[in-house]
Amino acid sequence: MEILVIKFLNETISEEELNSLRNWLQEPKNQNNFKAIVRANQQLDLVYYPIDAEAAYQRILDAIPYKEKTTKKLYRTLLKYAAIVIFLIATTIGLYTIFKTDDTILISPIAEKAPQITLELEDGSIQILNEKIRTTIINKEGNAVVAQEYDKLVYKQDNKEETVLAYNQLTVPYSKRFKIQLSDGTNIFLNAGTKIRYPKVFLNTHKREVYLDGEAYFEVAEKKNQPFIIHTEEMDIEVLGTKFNVSSYQNENNTSTTLVEGSVQISSSYLVSDSTSPSVILKPGQQAIMSKEGFSIQKVNIEKQIAWTEGKLYFVNDRFENIIKELERHYNVNIQNKYPELNNMRYTGTFLTETIIQVLNTFKSNTHFEYQIKNNTIIIKP
Repeated sequence: MEILVIKFLNETISEEELNSLRNWLQEPKNQNNFKAIVRANQQLDLVYYPIDAEAAYQRILDAIPYKEKTTKKLYRTLLKYAAIVIFLIATTIGLYTIFKTDDTILISPIAEKAPQITLELEDGSIQILNEKIRTTIINKEGNAVVAQEYDKLVYKQDNKEETVLAYNQLTVPYSKRFKIQLSDGTNIFLNAGTKIRYPKVFLNTHKREVYLDGEAYFEVAEKKNQPFIIHTEEMDIEVLGTKFNVSSYQNENNTSTTLVEGSVQISSSYLVSDSTSPSVILKPGQQAIMSKEGFSIQKVNIEKQIAWTEGKLYFVNDRFENIIKELERHYNVNIQNKYPELNNMRYTGTFLTETIIQVLNTFKSNTHFEYQIKNNTIIIKP
């Protein structure tokens, strides 16, 4: 009978088969089976086609007429369960996947926590930022600290009243991105899972120094007598005025700097106090990667390196192990790969508005694997 339900959903059922389905549904125990079959096969619409609840409702009305009095009771029964099917369809739009428990295939949503962007002020107070509003952030004393313009913080430029360095710290969680304009006019784009500590106002007597854990794209305002320095766990980047990308997630043991234009000088954070510490100067289009052996320089695809600033996932012959890390940040999920042979598989593709399920199914169409979702965790298996 499962085949008849599928034919009904696909609009390929004959009149004779429809009558058989009607008769089958007169048995109460079969009504639960009907719902289970619909749930199991709904994944085709969820993954590949847009869902139109109104159209689905109309299909049920059209397919089960009630011209004769003898069919009215059955119609009311089917209409009752049609409402349940429509509810299932309406509540399954979003991030879903299919997983099996024994012989039953279930549709399980990814639990969406609401990650919050936070700003820690110089007085230790923490502000939660709402990207949908414009406001002024004030400290405990009621003094204005910074203007928020939706998904961007804008600091007052060169406030001469400040005489002491006072640091703010912005934390951007997974699935979020944010921007800052510092007091010197430098613009910073922060990727998901990034934390940056910086002075509320740069003093003319000090270098311009910020501390980064995560990934950020910098457009540094030029000040010839005041170099701009980014400190990461493994690397220090010094510039005068330029555009470049820095990726330094402490939980990934991978630090790199990619120069878009201008010039940057890079040295090891571990040896920064040593006057003989080796350093390298990058040219536009080059990337420096820090490892235990030192720096390695390579020519890279700039578009790929900064695609995240436009909300894109951009993969070019990337290892699946590295792709997983980007997916976790982009979608705020935890991915457990229990199919280690996939780690060295390489993929190329660009995603912009796709859900995590659509992305995984794209990979799955090229390399066979299965996955399950339990709460906010995706488990990949052979």
